[in-house]
Amino acid sequence: MNPEQLRQTVRSKWLAYYQENRPWIVRLAIWSNYRGQRRPSSSFILGVLSALEPRLSDALPVIVELSNDPDRIISALGLNFNPDEALANGDNSVPVTPEPRLLPPKPFVSNRAEEHAEGALQHRQP
Repeated sequence: MNPEQLRQTVRSKWLAYYQENRPWIVRLAIWSNYRGQRRPSSSFILGVLSALEPRLSDALPVIVELSNDPDRIISALGLNFNPDEALANGDNSVPVTPEPRLLPPKPFVSNRAEEHAEGALQHRQP
């Protein structure tokens, strides 16, 4: 995955997570300002994303070797924005979860085929 794809993926997953969990996230004392943007703390965002995006978890050890400043990492990932403003602006990178598609029901087949076969044999014998 190239860096731009990773940025798009983590942005989308972060906004979807934030939107779903906003009622309790806004009440936490994790909000900060970085370069003029009000957002949850970098450590919180990185913790959430490391659970949501396995490829980020794989890349984080290398990223931390390059910079151990969580704010700089969040900025490099393109996540230094206010999630409320992004959602209010109709950020179109939030995935729309499609309705689950169910398989058609399997036709009922008796698992008692042996019993049916035995019954047929008994009717044939004199």
